[in-house]
Amino acid sequence: MVSKRIERRREKLKSMREKIESGQLNAVRELLTHETIKQICNECGHYFRSRLLTPLVIIFHMIGAAISREGSFQSAWHMSGQSGMSDSLTKARKRLPLSVWGHLHQWTVNQISEEHDSEHLWHGHRLIGNDGSCVSMPDELELAERFGKSGTKYGPSLFPIANMVFVFNLNTLVTIGHAMDHCRISELELFDRLTPLLKPGDIIVNDRRYAGAARYYRYIKAGLHFVNRAHQALQIERLEVVERFNHDDFIVKLPIPKKDRKEDPLLPEYVLVRIIKAAIRNRENKKEMLWIATSLLDAKEYPANEVKGLFKKRWRVETLIEEIKIWLSADVLRSKSVEGIFKEMHARVVATDLIHWLILKAAKQHGKKPDRISVSATLRLTAAYSLKMSTAPAWQLPLLYEELLGHIAYSLVPYRPDRAEPRMIKRKQHKYDRLKIPRWEWKLIHAMAA
Repeated sequence: MVSKRIERRREKLKSMREKIESGQLNAVRELLTHETIKQICNECGHYFRSRLLTPLVIIFHMIGAAISREGSFQSAWHMSGQSGMSDSLTKARKRLPLSVWGHLHQWTVNQISEEHDSEHLWHGHRLIGNDGSCVSMPDELELAERFGKSGTKYGPSLFPIANMVFVFNLNTLVTIGHAMDHCRISELELFDRLTPLLKPGDIIVNDRRYAGAARYYRYIKAGLHFVNRAHQALQIERLEVVERFNHDDFIVKLPIPKKDRKEDPLLPEYVLVRIIKAAIRNRENKKEMLWIATSLLDAKEYPANEVKGLFKKRWRVETLIEEIKIWLSADVLRSKSVEGIFKEMHARVVATDLIHWLILKAAKQHGKKPDRISVSATLRLTAAYSLKMSTAPAWQLPLLYEELLGHIAYSLVPYRPDRAEPRMIKRKQHKYDRLKIPRWEWKLIHAMAA
């Protein structure tokens, strides 16, 4: 009698688990399967019991939080057709190791790279863009001690701030890696942590923050190329010219400062760099002249006009960071523990890569350019089709998936190469008084006053 009761409980638990799993972000389950998640958990040494909230549920639950409009864990849970269980979800998120998220992101990047990198190369090279940003988080003591608060003219910031650097493939628009740390850790230091993710032959397209002869030499030594805006303090006319292709395109000997050579005696006295003059339009839509420094020394193989075009592609980085922070709600993270913050950021980045994976598949299948497909439309379609696929019979799922790719492929944004708009808003925002103390402190003060 007891064994039958236990068996019925097991069957009920299995039925509930299957129901919950079937409602979790079905639109991307073709890309990230149950078997893949199990394999990644095994590789990380994470062995789990047959709980109601399995790693598959938690992984798609956190990715769903990134894709949902509100960006909250509860909204993602409601989006999958569930309610309640807040405490159980919190505990399940804590149980899933951070290493699983790291392996999951790396697996996603590798799969996309195998499928699509060969179709999106420039002269046989991957184009790599990077830039820094920062994210906010709840005002918890643990988070403030780990990430710190940035200084303002009015004192410390109201919330803890983490500095971040993202590295992107500029052609597939996939996030290769990210690094996050204390707000006083520099972008350069964070970027140096990510360079092992790059491959020999990659071309790094940087702004002048990453300029410097010693840095250029280290790139070249690692087998990497660079296209960099020259530092504003560099006096081009004083450099020794080795070879001149024309008045605005020549190779120079760029001296490595004595300070850098003292810190690293293996550095040479100079590095050969090609300098190209280019004209761009700035944010005020005014023409601006600048110098580009690059390690692409062969003018025949890498014509100057094409190299200038690479520097223009760097502006895609701004759009990609906007996607992660605004469209995927990573500008203000919600977790209240340090490990939870890192997990949540991983989930947002994995969600970004899955969305771009869908875009790449749709573009290839329907003959469209991936950078013309709307990311916001893809997010909405992914959420809508996930709900539709959660209630559809199994035989309809492949048809719905193909239908989803078709809708994504034809969700195009207008081609506006010379678009220039001021960074201003027309509609006034609602104004509230700023709360300059923690909310719990405000409640305590007003409770005492009452």
